[in-house]
Amino acid sequence: MIRVAWFRRAPIALLVPVLCGVLGCAGDDDLVEVMYHAEDGARRARVWIPVDEARSVGTYRATVNWGDGSSSSTLAERDGMIGGVWLSDLDGDGPPELIVATSSAGSGSYGWVHVYRRSGDSLASVEIEPLDVEQREGYMGHDAFEVEDGCLYRSFPVYRAGDSNSEPSGGVARYRYSLTDSRWIGEPEPDDREHDGGGAEAGERISEATRGGSDG
Repeated sequence: MIRVAWFRRAPIALLVPVLCGVLGCAGDDDLVEVMYHAEDGARRARVWIPVDEARSVGTYRATVNWGDGSSSSTLAERDGMIGGVWLSDLDGDGPPELIVATSSAGSGSYGWVHVYRRSGDSLASVEIEPLDVEQREGYMGHDAFEVEDGCLYRSFPVYRAGDSNSEPSGGVARYRYSLTDSRWIGEPEPDDREHDGGGAEAGERISEATRGGSDG
């Protein structure tokens, strides 16, 4: 479940007590430019950009409170704006992963997703593989990420030769990430699942749509 929102340069008198009570204070670096929330049962995640950092590039900080009195945190570099934050068990082992999606500044809006697992009082980054060569055909950014029922999905418009940035003509490619297999797997769009039954054949047709465009 994602909750995006809330403070932008909130009054310090209101903001500092909240952060100090949840995260502990270490100085001015703990002030917030923008904060994102996610939850999974009793577990709560907060991801925020430090105050006065540009939205387009910089860092973000993340803390997950696990609902048992313990928490884990990390500091990460950021090439782009935060587009979504989720807590979800992507590998079916019980504890949820923290997922942070970013989107680069500029007309391409190239997206990336960062996944973290609990590692004591730290959050350990999980390496996410890029799209393979075939999947990148026709790719020019404009990624959208979503998390549904413990699955991480990525979709983007497919460009054919001669398409302008604002008018892709190759349909939409949609992939699901498998943490077990460490790869993106072709998935049908929701409307295609209704018509095609959602099996591997439908997913393969979506993957076929990525052929014939330019690399991104």
